[in-house]
Amino acid sequence: MILLTGITGNNGGATANALLKLGIKFRALVRDLDKAADWANKGVELVQGDLEDSASVQAALEGIDRAVLILPNGEDQQRLELSFIETAKQAGLPWLLKLSSPEAVRGTTSPIPLAHIAAEDAIMASGMNWTFVRPSFFMQNFRSSPAMAKSTGKLSMPMGNGTVALTDCTDAGAFIAHVLTDDNSAQHYGQCYDISGPDPVMNFNDIARMIGESIGQDVAYDDCDAAVFQEAIRPFHRNDWHSDAVAYLFEEIANGETPGIKTNSYQEIMGQPGTSFKEFLQKLS
Repeated sequence: MILLTGITGNNGGATANALLKLGIKFRALVRDLDKAADWANKGVELVQGDLEDSASVQAALEGIDRAVLILPNGEDQQRLELSFIETAKQAGLPWLLKLSSPEAVRGTTSPIPLAHIAAEDAIMASGMNWTFVRPSFFMQNFRSSPAMAKSTGKLSMPMGNGTVALTDCTDAGAFIAHVLTDDNSAQHYGQCYDISGPDPVMNFNDIARMIGESIGQDVAYDDCDAAVFQEAIRPFHRNDWHSDAVAYLFEEIANGETPGIKTNSYQEIMGQPGTSFKEFLQKLS
């Protein structure tokens, strides 16, 4: 039996949909039952609890032999993930799969990757079997870009000459569901899967060009001022910590500290190419 966290978010929701598509019954740990009510209507078993509440996590883990730890990036992420990991360890959970990030590399000073590194370290030291799935830069970061480009003719992001390998979070969810339900699950123990879509590594001029092709007009990449961008994204994040952390991560991409790296892990394990950026943009139109 599978326990899933983060079902009301993009990646948790994508994983849930993929599991349902496979006909797999699973349990989801949620804080707000009303917010997750649609999932209950789809047949998902919901358990109310908080990742920092050991008793509710232990109750959710009853009868579970594998769990998926998916949390949105945020100021509380590290604390919540470490709490869940400790409870899962004490409960004797056999296998924990964590959604992480390819930017989680030693030497980074960026808050979001540092939270992932702390959780990865705790999981590896726990004695549980583990798997890390680390999708590259999500295509969902460009959901609003075509509409904005139609009005401005620009893709405005402070990414310099940085590069990214793009992944659709729907594919990340399908990959996680596949790994969780593989008949030979042991082959995934101790594996760290960095996954990306089928496109080559792209810079933001490439991305602007593809957005332009999707909307039928020229779109220029505007390497905008980082500080101005940082202020502009504040209303779209939960708090200043989150917008500052995103800006910090983008700075590491812009200065080449975390370049895009295309991998074949998704394609080799899933036996299909995954969603291209062109296909993703077509779904938005």
